[in-house]
Amino acid sequence: MNHFEDMDKNYIKNLTRTEHTWLEDIHFQAIPPVDSASNEISPIAEYYIAPFIFRVPEICIIIPLTHINLNDDALRQLFCHFQNIHVVTSKGTPVELRLENLKPRSKELFTLLLSEKKINPFVLDLYQFHGEHTSSGDYKYVRFNNESVNPSYEDAINPIHIQEFDEICNHIKLIYSDKKYVHHYPNWLFSDQLTNSIALSYFSTACKEVYLCVDNVTSRIIELTLFNN
Repeated sequence: MNHFEDMDKNYIKNLTRTEHTWLEDIHFQAIPPVDSASNEISPIAEYYIAPFIFRVPEICIIIPLTHINLNDDALRQLFCHFQNIHVVTSKGTPVELRLENLKPRSKELFTLLLSEKKINPFVLDLYQFHGEHTSSGDYKYVRFNNESVNPSYEDAINPIHIQEFDEICNHIKLIYSDKKYVHHYPNWLFSDQLTNSIALSYFSTACKEVYLCVDNVTSRIIELTLFNN
């Protein structure tokens, strides 16, 4: 594990400490389902649909609306794929978008693209293992030494796919732009083989620091924390 450095838990907790804002006068407003005008799934939609396919279908995706509004093109690409869409407001101001119940047609399209090897490879790499993982509660933090591994994805991946993942990551950075860090929840196993991950290689060059929370019992990655440049 020469590529990973054990970190003190308290150090990571201090880095990611955030003051939580309590929401008041909360209301949920449903957005009517939108019919898709095409049989395409955008790369950003692939990113948000993937957890419903590779983890469990009974989840709720929450997207903060602090720095993005409902008319943003990235969000409007999602509306046609979910049966239940709600906007959470606090004192009349939209604060969250919640996506639930992936449409059967969207699941079919994603599965078809998957069989045709047309899903963005970086999105696929986030889900090397399928299914939901239950944490043992015994965990540690490690820092990925991005200087020890040369990025290998640029020669092996279609430049269009790199550009697509750039757009996905820029979108994620935008919605969390009030924070110094972003959390991801990949389905990875902690081993030296993880250095072959194209997504980890991408993050190591796109971000200032990369930390992984590792389950000591199962060796599964619980959380990936990325600090912006």
